[in-house]
Amino acid sequence: MRDEELIELIINGETNLYAELVSRYQNKVYSTAYSYTRDYEEAKDLTQEIFIKVYNNLSNFQNKAQFSTYLFRIAVNRCIDWTRKKKAKTISILSCQDEENVDIYDFIADYGSNPEEILLRQENSDIIRAEISRLPEIYRTVMIMYYFQDFSPQEIADILKVPRKTIDTRLFRARKLIKKRLSPKEAFGGGRIAMQPS
Repeated sequence: MRDEELIELIINGETNLYAELVSRYQNKVYSTAYSYTRDYEEAKDLTQEIFIKVYNNLSNFQNKAQFSTYLFRIAVNRCIDWTRKKKAKTISILSCQDEENVDIYDFIADYGSNPEEILLRQENSDIIRAEISRLPEIYRTVMIMYYFQDFSPQEIADILKVPRKTIDTRLFRARKLIKKRLSPKEAFGGGRIAMQPS
């Protein structure tokens, strides 16, 4: 059964079916919340709040957009509110991919594969994580949605209600900001963090 059909039945009184709707999206909503909070309990509470808010506003849902777009618009806005209130903006990345399927280490040069160089890469990735946490909110949000949640730029645009080109620009500027901040910093061991060309 399609989401929209479920929602119509729920609005018409079959509220027990909301559990089915939750089961379809709870993992991704929880993952979204955890990307902001980096805390299991906080993410769990946020997820519950998000689904309660969605349930209370189902009658406002319009079939002009997909339910997933409606849901994640609420989820992202609630997570941003949490971030503003908590002022806990620590975000970590295990790995990420851009349009060319390049992982996080393409922010920095390939240092090789011996143990010392692997350690250097790990230390530098910690620097990158810290820099992402310092990004302005509009850039941090699209980075989370694109790299953590695997939303396409068009899906992000739909959720945030901004043009697709704006999302492309924010992703580009976010990566550029990170590279700019990293470039003058000395890498561990006395060298510099060499950046891949844009």
